[in-house]
Amino acid sequence: MKLYYTKRSPYGRKARIMALEKKIALELVEVDLANKPENLYQANPLGKIPVLELADGRTLCDSPLICEYLDGLSPEPKFLAQELRQRLVTLNLAAIADGLMDVTIAAYMEKQRHTQDFHQRFVQLQEETIQRCLAFFDQQVQELEPMNLASVGVISAIGYIQFRVASLWNPKAYSRLASWYEKQMRRPSFQSTIPG
Repeated sequence: MKLYYTKRSPYGRKARIMALEKKIALELVEVDLANKPENLYQANPLGKIPVLELADGRTLCDSPLICEYLDGLSPEPKFLAQELRQRLVTLNLAAIADGLMDVTIAAYMEKQRHTQDFHQRFVQLQEETIQRCLAFFDQQVQELEPMNLASVGVISAIGYIQFRVASLWNPKAYSRLASWYEKQMRRPSFQSTIPG
C-alpha cells in the first residue's frame, strides 16, 4: 500500500502513526503540495493528502477513513472500540482533534499568504478556537489515556501547533494535557513522525 503524504501534515501523521503502531508496512510517497503531481489527482480529485492507495489500485481519501481502514486490518492494538458508546466517544474526540488541526492550519496559512496585511480578526478567532480546544482536551485526558484514534489525533494536533504556532502551546495552562502529551511522546511512533 502507498500513502501519499507530507511530513508536515498532521493528517498524514495520524495515518503514519496508526501504521507504525499496528506494524503495517506502507510505501510512503511524499508530495510537493506546491507542485502536485498528476498521480495525486488521479488518487484523489481534490488533490488533498493523505491518500492511501490499496494493492488493487483503489484509493481511500481523508485521514479518518484511512485510519479506520488501517485499524480494521489487524486486531491489535485496537484504536476503535466495537462497543457503540465508547466508539462514539472516541470518534467524537477524534473529530474535534481534526477540527483543531483545521483551525491551526487556517490561522497559519492566513499569516503566510498575507504576511503584511493578514485578516487579524479571522486569525484571532482561530487562535481563540485553538485555546478553547486545548482547554477542552485538558478535561478529557481520561478518555485519551488508552491509546485510541482520538489520542493519535490529539497528539498530531498538538505537534502541529508546536510546529506552526508554538506560542499558542502553553503547558502551564493545560497541565493535565501537557503531562499526558509528554508521556505519550516517548512512544517511537510519535517520535519518528514529528513534523518538520
